[in-house]
Amino acid sequence: MKTNIFKPLAYVSISGLFLTSCSDFLDTEQRGVIQIDDFYHTDQEVTEALYAIYDKVQSEALTTFQFKNLLSDDAYAGGGGRGDNNTGEELNEFRFGPNNSLISTMFEKYYKIIYTSNILMDRVEVDSEVKRLAVAEAKAFRAYAYFELVTLWGPVPLVTRPLESDEYAQPNATVAEIWARIEQDLQEAIPELPLKSQLSAAKKGHVSKGTAQSWLGKAYLFQEKYAEAADLFDQVIQSGEYGLYPDFAMITREESEFGIESVFEVSYAAELSMITEGTQIVAYCGPRTGYFKSGTTGISETAWGWVNPRPELYEAFVTAGDEVRRRGTVISEQDLMNEYGGSFRDADGNLPYGSEGHVRMKYGAYVAETPGEDYHTISGTNYRLLRYADVLLMAAEANNRKASPDDAKALRYLNEVRARVNQPALSVTGNDLFAAIKQERRLELAFEWVRYQDLIRWGDAATVLADQGKQIPRGDGSYFELSDAGFKERHWLLPFPETEVNVNPNIVQNPGW
Repeated sequence: MKTNIFKPLAYVSISGLFLTSCSDFLDTEQRGVIQIDDFYHTDQEVTEALYAIYDKVQSEALTTFQFKNLLSDDAYAGGGGRGDNNTGEELNEFRFGPNNSLISTMFEKYYKIIYTSNILMDRVEVDSEVKRLAVAEAKAFRAYAYFELVTLWGPVPLVTRPLESDEYAQPNATVAEIWARIEQDLQEAIPELPLKSQLSAAKKGHVSKGTAQSWLGKAYLFQEKYAEAADLFDQVIQSGEYGLYPDFAMITREESEFGIESVFEVSYAAELSMITEGTQIVAYCGPRTGYFKSGTTGISETAWGWVNPRPELYEAFVTAGDEVRRRGTVISEQDLMNEYGGSFRDADGNLPYGSEGHVRMKYGAYVAETPGEDYHTISGTNYRLLRYADVLLMAAEANNRKASPDDAKALRYLNEVRARVNQPALSVTGNDLFAAIKQERRLELAFEWVRYQDLIRWGDAATVLADQGKQIPRGDGSYFELSDAGFKERHWLLPFPETEVNVNPNIVQNPGW
């Protein structure tokens, strides 16, 4: 099994939006503790501080996997029965409120990334190459975290330095201010960062120039600054640093980690000695134990079934005639029986709750990538936060949507992605090309945390997600009927967590919450 690039660091911070510290209350000197003023001086100390940021990016693996996947139309929130994953059900059915724990956990995760980044940038005096690179990576990660916050919550508080105790209750920033900071951080980071090919083997999981350029291009795209986005993506594409991995079925598997298609991925480890550095997607999000017989799929039979593919996703592949990506993303109960010799029903002939018999192959719970069935809670599957295929499709969209469209270039990028999975080249232009790019993103990037934000930024969420959650399969052929489910006007922005609003009198809750 692989080992984790980023070793855990004993770095203490308090979770929440504005992280506080305790006052000294004993006169006795505490042993074994380094004072903050005595740290951040040597290259080794700064490297450890940098890895504290990576540790926050890596954290909350299970919640991260569920969060945006369940908000999208890719998945059902399943489990052993109604209420087994109640917070996931709330998200998936758009019945959540400010007290939903998945929302608060992810909100806190992004601010922990910001907090550790701010500390490093504030404390480090750049007098070596190691420190220069660390500051650049911290800026890139702060931009990444604010991108997630502004696209999901909108006008969040903007914190760009460690705060004094009387500054913790920060007000909402404007969306324009947040985007400006994202752009500035990435623009400053890009010239300082190395190309992917210049990273040593020990640092292959670090942020590269191409990562920061792609994140900045994505920030421009989400603001509809299409010309600027197209220019950035073109730079990444023309760098020659990236390509498409030849086997689509393996793009989220261990064999392709940090490969030619990886623009940035989060590293996890499956060794039993590093349980906290693995993910829990095998145990919680694979097909439900007691129903699933894997046949020759290689997928674990010991899981809880919390994230199950929706039949609409499967049908999207069938309608498109996209056999390669279908087999690498989701299979049906019939496919499981006919092609793999497996099954997905209990002794009474029922499917699991929250499932219509479909099995996720992308980010599947593969036995070969865990320490064994006795330890199925541990998986070392890396999360691909950004693949080159995504860059190509964003570049296609930017070139198609800019004021002076370059549909020839957009088609070239789109068809490069399609050729990898044996799909015929398209020749459409204008709005028809834009529609084709939207469809391609769904098929290429299912279960990769982009679908929900795509639907929001395109303005399609209210239509596509209007009825989501109104019918939930029980597994016996009947459905739970939930008339209050589905996307509503207030869902264009997520609510600020109740825990944050309660302690910060200066934050204004988003409309409708």
